[in-house]
Amino acid sequence: MALIDEVKQVCSRLASVGWRDLLLRQGLDITATNLQQELTKELPAINRQIAGFEDFAFEGKRAIEPRNPSRSLLFHALASPNVVSANLRAYPTLAELEIIENFVYGVEPPSLQDLQVLAQRQPLAIAVFASEYRPASKTVHRQHADICFSRTGVARVGTAEALYNERLRGFLPAVEGDLKEIFRVLPARYSAYIAVQRTGNRNTFGPLRFRDGDDSRLFWVPLHKLFNGTECIRGFNLQVALNAHHVNQKLRRIHLVLKNAGWSEPDISNPPFIFTEGIAEFTTVSNFGTGLLVPVVHPNLIEAATYQGKPLTFKVPPNSPTLSSSLAIPADETTGARHAPEYVHVRHKISSNGQQENLNNQKDVEAVVKAGGYNAQHYLDFTGDGSIEAICPELAVAIPRKVPAYSLVAAPDFFPSCDQRELLEWTEQSVPTRLRQNLWRVSPETLSDNRLAPNLQLKDVDFRPEDKTVTAIVSLPRQRSAQQMPLNASPTIRQGYLPDAAAGVFAPGWDVSFDRTNEVEHLASYGLGSPFPEDSKLCAALSTFWPAVAPDAARTFQPNPIWPTVSPLTDTEIGQVGNLPWDGIPGPRRVTKNGTELMEYADFAHADYVENSLQKKFSLSLTAKVDVREYQARVLAMANVYQVLMIRPGDRGKWSISSFQPVQATNSELQQAQTQTRTRLVGNIYRFEIYRHGDSSLDPADSRKRLVKIQESVTLFVTPVNILLKRGNGTWSRRSV
Repeated sequence: MALIDEVKQVCSRLASVGWRDLLLRQGLDITATNLQQELTKELPAINRQIAGFEDFAFEGKRAIEPRNPSRSLLFHALASPNVVSANLRAYPTLAELEIIENFVYGVEPPSLQDLQVLAQRQPLAIAVFASEYRPASKTVHRQHADICFSRTGVARVGTAEALYNERLRGFLPAVEGDLKEIFRVLPARYSAYIAVQRTGNRNTFGPLRFRDGDDSRLFWVPLHKLFNGTECIRGFNLQVALNAHHVNQKLRRIHLVLKNAGWSEPDISNPPFIFTEGIAEFTTVSNFGTGLLVPVVHPNLIEAATYQGKPLTFKVPPNSPTLSSSLAIPADETTGARHAPEYVHVRHKISSNGQQENLNNQKDVEAVVKAGGYNAQHYLDFTGDGSIEAICPELAVAIPRKVPAYSLVAAPDFFPSCDQRELLEWTEQSVPTRLRQNLWRVSPETLSDNRLAPNLQLKDVDFRPEDKTVTAIVSLPRQRSAQQMPLNASPTIRQGYLPDAAAGVFAPGWDVSFDRTNEVEHLASYGLGSPFPEDSKLCAALSTFWPAVAPDAARTFQPNPIWPTVSPLTDTEIGQVGNLPWDGIPGPRRVTKNGTELMEYADFAHADYVENSLQKKFSLSLTAKVDVREYQARVLAMANVYQVLMIRPGDRGKWSISSFQPVQATNSELQQAQTQTRTRLVGNIYRFEIYRHGDSSLDPADSRKRLVKIQESVTLFVTPVNILLKRGNGTWSRRSV
């Protein structure tokens, strides 16, 4: 079927559900008899005042502009998440968007010679990119809505099928009503392009968030999309296929480093020490089109490993290095590279008769783990990394170079409505100078800011050591400047799968770690915790170590003098109120014992995210509702509390939050505080209880609990402008922010 016939089918379906009426307001009739002529004519009166069209490129004049999606009004209308209306009763599927996108590139197919001229006679390659059509504020150039491309995609594991929201033009990790451990898998979309290598250029293709040295680094830049048929490149009848290969080798890597842990070759070259099945596959669901990589759904995020029909265990080394009650595998002392998972779960002991003992029931579980000398159950997760390669036999002679994409299948993102880039840009552009320096313990750098090669240890993949821009985000090259369109900086409303929505700190990391091969540092997922919930516990407890991905669980556990709260979770989100703690561990509570006021916590060393994952206790239902503006408001409120209380950055660890909740203007305590201070708070109001802590000890009656003495406490109502505070049982006073 010719492309225009496929486009007619798309337009016919959408015309009947409101799209004809909407696009007629732009002078476009998608039911025209000669549809191709209608789509390629100049539209004399495009109305950018219609909601969603404000950031359509000013230079766009047609429904379809050959080889230019951002200047194609029909593509923008169907692909932009901002084009929504009560009069639209349905939205395009991913497959329908792909048809329109292909028509943009195929309405006037170029010759191979045309593309060589466009590439300025530089060598061409067939490169694979992950891509998203984004509003203007989130594009590389920030002048109008456009497609963003990266040679790295980030999909995320889950326990339920992918859920595409056509109105949002994106996938959702959870829906209203999803409760404990319903994690929708989150796909990433890939396509093949003819591409050329160029040094970074802010004015033509980027990259997004231009880094020092990018003007001398080489980036692969897409020129023309490849798709099946005769309408892609003149003179060719193309057949384009994408091949995906992923690997999880965490257990193998553990045993390559721990020489006397019970397993060696040839066993550690077999599954489950290393496996390639059950990680991610390209979907065959027709509505999803082609190129959608979807993680394989598993009943649980993790599972106990078996080998040769028995539980797979390993010998925990005597006097092993630990962090809390996790086995730690140190990084390379010189380079910091991680050859194996940094943290390994070892608290489920397997005796010689096969009986399992939960070491979390031991009073001093840290000492037991450190002493080692026992067999511990291995666990699997289904994360991994790999490559996406394009195969196009018809172009194999003319364009022999194939450049694969790097694919990450990562752990869940607990803040899917907020991403790293949004927080980083807010910090750099909007946070008051007085707070900026001490706002974060670890800056929310994105994976797209990183300049490392992809995993050079993946077998049979043409990843090259010099390719250090694989996670960068670029645009199609622009020939001339464009007029600035309004930046409608709406918060994230769908899960992103490009690397600016992923964490970029590798210590070891949340989404990816790094290793070093032949003196070249490169990305690799096998340096992450085994299984990932073991790492997640440690990441979350270290405040916002990975902002917008890992919840700040610092207030869930006993105070850590080095890692104070930065972005507080509410009492409800940590299960201090209600019954849906995000990690399955109820938050602290205030108790009185022997006349002493104490805070009672789940003891950090005994808390077990692996256990909770196996018991399906994790939940996205509350944290998924936190968008970037709410996240920013919490970070700013916390910073203002520290400043108003004159708690210096080095002393913040001496204080901990015992309660944090948003409150309504009708709250009786708030009304009392306002009356005493003759102040009326407006806008979003947070209530904090923060206390200076004293001695900490295990609860004699329950070693999984820890008791912390309260030295002094302060209650505060916080807005961006004013703070009302009361020390202990004193009177309320007002402070200006």
